[in-house]
Amino acid sequence: MRPRTLLVALSLAALTLGAACTSDATDTTASSVSPSALPTSDVNATIVPGEWTYDYLGVKATFEWKDGPPILIVKNASGAEVGPPSVYAVTQDQRHVDGKMDLDEPLADGATGTYTVRFPADLTREDVGLIVLMLGDVNWGALSPKVVVEK
Repeated sequence: MRPRTLLVALSLAALTLGAACTSDATDTTASSVSPSALPTSDVNATIVPGEWTYDYLGVKATFEWKDGPPILIVKNASGAEVGPPSVYAVTQDQRHVDGKMDLDEPLADGATGTYTVRFPADLTREDVGLIVLMLGDVNWGALSPKVVVEK
């Protein structure tokens, strides 16, 4: 292609591209309302060793691992039956360790189940980073360490 023809072709391409990039779209940027500051306060709190809690969509769970074997208590007030409760631990070094349960039955709405959990002998409470609640095949998420606010 000759230089003059190339220059004309590039100029036409640029004009066509420029025309294609314009639009009559309206401005959708947010208004300039300033957000208010988030409320904050300092409180003295203590994590209770060996206790975790969970409360979501009507399902409440506590997991305790103190002197004896770990115990999971699940109260189902979700409005429907949920799959069999179970837990797994995620260790501080990122290993996934399934807990073995003494019962494997769905939990009816309004029912409370208490389960003894067994982990491999080499897993200690101090190894645990997270305890995760499963209801059947559905992962409901991590339990929180129990926290006591000091007054």
